[in-house]
Amino acid sequence: MTIFAILTPSDNPQLEAALTVSFYTNFLKVGPGQYLVASKGTAVDVSNALGISDGTNGNGIVLTTSSYYGRAGSNIWEWMSVKVSAP
Repeated sequence: MTIFAILTPSDNPQLEAALTVSFYTNFLKVGPGQYLVASKGTAVDVSNALGISDGTNGNGIVLTTSSYYGRAGSNIWEWMSVKVSAP
């Protein structure tokens, strides 16, 4: 699967509810307004599924990742490792 980064200006309960419905086991909240989503679709597909494209659930940016690196909690690295290797 591909990992997408979802960035919003602040916490958004509507968007978080949409994440829970559309990507129940495939999203991780990283911080306020920051989420990771694992999906086989495109950034447009993720944006549409979350109601970002049409503004239904507020504003946000959906970024596709091709690689990742940095420092974060082990739960984040473990989640990404599992999702990237999922069929």
